[in-house]
Amino acid sequence: MFPAQFLDLRTLLTSNVASMLICFVVMAAVWRSNRGRVPATSYWLRSLGIQFVSFQLFLLRGTIPDALSIVVAAWLVTTGLMQLLAGLALFLDRPLSLKHDYVLQTIFVILHAYFTYADPSLFWRCINYSAVLTWFSLECVWLVLRTPAERRLGAQFLGGVMIAYALLFAGRIIYYVSNPPGPDFFHASAYDLVMYLGIQVLAVSLTFSFVLMVNRRLHHDLSMDIEKRRQAEEGMVLNISRLARAELASKTGNWELHLDTRTITSSPGAVKIYGLSASRFDYEAIKTIPLPEYRPALDAAIDNLIQKGLPYNVEFRIKTADTGELKDIHSIAEFNPAQRTVFGIIRDITEEKRVECELERLAQIDPLTSVLTRRHFMTLTSRELANATRYGSKLSVLMLDIDYFKQVNDTYGHQTGDTVLQRLGEIFHSVLREVDIVGRFGGEEFAVVLPQTPLLQSFEVAERLRRTVECCEIPREHGLPVKITVSIGITELDDASDNIDTLLARADKALYDAKHQGRNQVCAYEIHSDLQALDKSPDQESFAR
Repeated sequence: MFPAQFLDLRTLLTSNVASMLICFVVMAAVWRSNRGRVPATSYWLRSLGIQFVSFQLFLLRGTIPDALSIVVAAWLVTTGLMQLLAGLALFLDRPLSLKHDYVLQTIFVILHAYFTYADPSLFWRCINYSAVLTWFSLECVWLVLRTPAERRLGAQFLGGVMIAYALLFAGRIIYYVSNPPGPDFFHASAYDLVMYLGIQVLAVSLTFSFVLMVNRRLHHDLSMDIEKRRQAEEGMVLNISRLARAELASKTGNWELHLDTRTITSSPGAVKIYGLSASRFDYEAIKTIPLPEYRPALDAAIDNLIQKGLPYNVEFRIKTADTGELKDIHSIAEFNPAQRTVFGIIRDITEEKRVECELERLAQIDPLTSVLTRRHFMTLTSRELANATRYGSKLSVLMLDIDYFKQVNDTYGHQTGDTVLQRLGEIFHSVLREVDIVGRFGGEEFAVVLPQTPLLQSFEVAERLRRTVECCEIPREHGLPVKITVSIGITELDDASDNIDTLLARADKALYDAKHQGRNQVCAYEIHSDLQALDKSPDQESFAR
């Protein structure tokens, strides 16, 4: 009876209304600042608002219809708890269905109305009210317990508050079973006074738990944001490091020119390609690195990019600043008019150029004899024949074949045969002029074009070749050296209508005659009078058709 000496239920309900109002205002401030990051605050704000309205209806019992102060007030209390439960599930990211709660609330309201109008009973209303609130309180506790500890984020305190709620209402049921209340709601028992005083304390504790959970969530999200940012920064540093290594491995780099300040930022790859330190990589320095003959084209390309939007795609050579090494560079760039910057990529293609030249050389030069391949020979010869035809100059063609070359291969082996071909290639280079064109047509068959050379002089050149080969000895690892001879057929450009195929066919026919007449000799397809005046040595003979 001690509390009843100092407190009455109206005073406690008035105090509860005031406390609920304060809690609602505090929660409204929290909701306003955090509703975007913590959507559950919207549910909790509604819960406290509904509780505030329900306690006002309780306080006005006797002055307003019972439908409002008893039935509607009880419905509002359960609705507020369901809002709390929904917000808690959202906060804990736990799936929750309220269908059974709506069914329970419907039954609760029907029973409450029955014991208000059909069979008025404060006892059964209190039992009904306390049982349902105990259920909702324990449902909140169960939701917290089902959530892993690392995801509760301060919800343990709210679980403790809801346990206290459940104990208060369960204790009320037990108390009323042994001490049924009278018909006057405001003539409260000592337990009722203690319960409503506890509800007031728990309402404040509940609001505090909401604030605590919001703070924990913000702290957790902030920690996650910081961790993600740290990981992003580490990833960025790692990517930059990987990019730098990739640039260095692929001999590429990038640069960015700021037109207004004429400053350049560069990657480690660009710094290494140009041979400059990062501190010296500026606009004036890189202008001096390309070889002077490329500077006008580079300036024109950058101007066309900026002023006309034309693609910047150039190849040039540089002399590195540190070692003076010559490098071939390929560069592409794009212009950003809004920022007035030019971003470019450079690539060291020195090795590619070397390989390209080597492949081109291999496509043009026979690797065994170092004379031209047939295809390149025909290209150069067609060009030379066109010049001779246009300017009326002389031109002769030789067809040369090694005598009995198959016997050399069969007798001494293909390695010796290759040595013979290599030696013949050396003889071509030593006897012929630089302007003369030599090509390998088959295994042991060669063609020679002698620009600015009439038939008489070409005969002399052919004889010099034949004698040089005849006198040559090809050494072997074991045994005597190998000696070979060659047969040569010659012809000259005689008519403007002659083409390379015609000349080669005539020279090949002369070669056939040389073979037919005994080999190791020179035969001409056509002999002029000055050729007939030559004194012939015993080993020389020419045949005309």
